[in-house]
Amino acid sequence: MEGFFVMEKKKGFGKGWLLIIYGFLGYFTATAVGSAMNAAAGTLAELRGWQAAVLTSLISLGSLANIVACFVLGKLAARRSAKTLSIICFVIYVVVMVGLGLTTNLAVFAICLILANGISCGIGYQLGPVMFSKWFPKRKGIVMGIVTMGIPLCAGVATMIYQRGYEAGGSLGGFMPFIAIAIVACLLLCLFIKENPADAGYTPDNGVEVEGESEQKVNVESIWTTSKLLKTPQVWAHSIALGFQLLFASGLMVQLFPRLLEIGFDPGTAGVMMLASGLLALPGSYLCGVIDSKIGARKAAITSYVFGMIAMAANLTGTTVGVWISLVCIGMVVGGAANWPASLCVEEFGESFANGYGIIQPMIQCVGAVGPAFFALFYGLTGSYRIPYICGGILMLVGLLIYLLVCKPGFVKEEEARLALKR
Repeated sequence: MEGFFVMEKKKGFGKGWLLIIYGFLGYFTATAVGSAMNAAAGTLAELRGWQAAVLTSLISLGSLANIVACFVLGKLAARRSAKTLSIICFVIYVVVMVGLGLTTNLAVFAICLILANGISCGIGYQLGPVMFSKWFPKRKGIVMGIVTMGIPLCAGVATMIYQRGYEAGGSLGGFMPFIAIAIVACLLLCLFIKENPADAGYTPDNGVEVEGESEQKVNVESIWTTSKLLKTPQVWAHSIALGFQLLFASGLMVQLFPRLLEIGFDPGTAGVMMLASGLLALPGSYLCGVIDSKIGARKAAITSYVFGMIAMAANLTGTTVGVWISLVCIGMVVGGAANWPASLCVEEFGESFANGYGIIQPMIQCVGAVGPAFFALFYGLTGSYRIPYICGGILMLVGLLIYLLVCKPGFVKEEEARLALKR
């Protein structure tokens, strides 16, 4: 370790700020495909003669691809350069995004959509944090709070971006802005960012040396093996309860634009409201971090369920005031859903964070992957977005009850203590 840090120290994040900008763009890219389908589903269904509900449901398959991509890329990143892997992923992403805009074959469109979703998720959620942990090993929380703002921002502006692109360049034009953003991120990574701060002549964390690397590695002596985690009921309870938040957030954002149209807003106003929802989620994400630091992640996570229920109730009023209240609350849910899993795993697993998070996060993603199909199913059965929104409120209530009544605080330390007594 000593040799790693003996260098000329340069104060300030320095080139690390470029990594933060890249990370922001990476999370924006990871959110682009699903969010763009808000407008693309209806537009392409009319253009190609496809079913909009089918196109929306394909996003759930793409979400399942996220899990596979993150798992595979996580394994590869342990042995290969995360930067190199990211560049390869960007190339694949650009190719399949072009395919989304050009193909007239539904099967090819589905394949491109699934690959784009999975690859982009790997770029933002899996490979980016590997580099963040090297540059900011002790300030990952602050950095993640900044870069993850790309998620709600994209969710808010993607529909408007797609519409403007489609008006200018047709089916391919709708996806071109997202392709351009990915290319900018890739060029930034290729030309200006080093995977290790030492290679750029910088020490991590603004010159604060790291005492050890345990937080970046799997605790090999931990009792929390993959088998142990999968056999622990509390792991499943937490994954399902927190997964409901992701299911709600991911499914709702896909259905928000058509719901606004159903209420009676014109496309232009609905687009502005989508933009507002993304902008409101930016401070919402940061505020979630503040609440977390004040009362702890376990108590803070409760707020997302409450905000989710308020959002549905306010939206169902169909009034302009009610809709704006719902947008504020939705911003809080979106921000929280991205933050609580990691924070809770830090509180519960401590040094075994990598072990626990490595299993719980994919399980949460499995639940969240159902989101778009969940809302699309009830829309398909009723022909209205009102019923799906009622079901969304019920979903958050059930999630809250599971979280409060079933999820047990301190289960990790309790199990470790129980096993220690047996030895």
